[in-house]
Amino acid sequence: MLAATPNSSSTSSPEATPGIYTVGTLKYTKRSMAVLFGWLLWGDFAFNFFESIFGRFMPLYLNDLKASNTLIGITTGSIAGVVNILFLPNISQWSDRLRTRWGRRIPLLTVVAPLTTLSLLGVGFAPEISAWISNHVPASLAPWLSGTTLLLSLICAFTISFHFFNMVLVNAYNWLLRDVVPQVFMARFLSWFRIVGNVAGALFLWYVFPTMLSHRKETFLGVGIFYFAAFMLMCWNVKEGEYIAPEPHAAGSNLFTRFGAYFRDCLALPIYRNFFIGYVLVVVAGGCAGSFITLYGRNTLHLTMGEMGHWGTYTIIVGSLALIPAGWICDRFSSMKVALVSLFFLAVAPLTAFLFVSTKMHWLTYSLISTIPGVFWGLSVAALSMTLFPDRVFGQFSAGMNVFGCGGLIFGNYLAGLFMDLVDSNFRLIFLWSVLFYALALIPLLLVYRDWKKNGGQKNYIAPIPEHMLED
Repeated sequence: MLAATPNSSSTSSPEATPGIYTVGTLKYTKRSMAVLFGWLLWGDFAFNFFESIFGRFMPLYLNDLKASNTLIGITTGSIAGVVNILFLPNISQWSDRLRTRWGRRIPLLTVVAPLTTLSLLGVGFAPEISAWISNHVPASLAPWLSGTTLLLSLICAFTISFHFFNMVLVNAYNWLLRDVVPQVFMARFLSWFRIVGNVAGALFLWYVFPTMLSHRKETFLGVGIFYFAAFMLMCWNVKEGEYIAPEPHAAGSNLFTRFGAYFRDCLALPIYRNFFIGYVLVVVAGGCAGSFITLYGRNTLHLTMGEMGHWGTYTIIVGSLALIPAGWICDRFSSMKVALVSLFFLAVAPLTAFLFVSTKMHWLTYSLISTIPGVFWGLSVAALSMTLFPDRVFGQFSAGMNVFGCGGLIFGNYLAGLFMDLVDSNFRLIFLWSVLFYALALIPLLLVYRDWKKNGGQKNYIAPIPEHMLED
């Protein structure tokens, strides 16, 4: 276990003693920092390997079951959006206020990790569960629920369960990073965080993806067991510090009033409001197009599962190499400026795909090149969020990125699927969808840049807090 000793600091601070690094009540030597990084990166590796199976499997499997593009969009994204919007505001505030002997994040992770695993196994074994129900439950009880309808219903039910528990897990893990990683190491850690995630994704694409559909049961069971064991081991070996007692809730407040106050707080100031608007538009541009870009590769360009898996690995290698200078560039020129430049090139990339990508080699070339602005955007916006939001309400505002982003997924995935149905599954047109929303996202983020400069810019930025929150 990583040791913690009392410290008066409530936030990360530079080393007061040579070789000692602090965050909250936690103190680290260089050796214990290396151990902490090792366990957190191990947990991230297991999680990325685990989560890859859902995002890669669902659009292909549902397409093979003759599900509509609208249903594919709802299942792969819109459900996650509904779950995040309904539950994350109160869960984030509850976790911030939780106090146990094990901390406020680890208990949450140890509860939801096995439940997330069981939900994913339910998706993977839905055909067998459907067959068992058909064989053991009299058809007269639900004559309308049979065959493919029953199977799709089970997949949707397990998908809702997966999205709920995975939503808690992903956010609690990100909050844990803020609580245990000293800020002086945060940018470098985030770079390695993404590199390890890319390695996990590359291994999945190279070794697992090509046989994922043909060996469905073995894939889901093996990945599920590995993830559960690895992630629980990480939870056991990472220790949180101590936290000051939370302030009592305001008199008369309840889940519903706190839910409304959450959105009022996050959207009160233009700098944060515009940031969330821009972030949502980027999610709609990229996240809602991903499933149909995969189908463009398979159904239009006729890529084999092996080609998709292996070429996807190549893009991950390129992305990992790009991460090495990306962290330094963000520190040197500011993550705010890097985010704007990378977003511009994110808008240009799908336009070139729409105009020029018509063969397998075109696809490979486009995939490799377009990975670079995506990597720079992902790292820069993560680093920007660590400094853009005020420390006092960081957890609440950080969760807002998922709440508002998933709000975009709700409507974006539905509309993207509906768009594909309206154009008779002409998947090439999904690139124009991405161009439109990436370009629109530039407008609010330029306004964020203006306010960021007014509040101090790269060297002197001070995060503003809404006046009503100061009064509270």
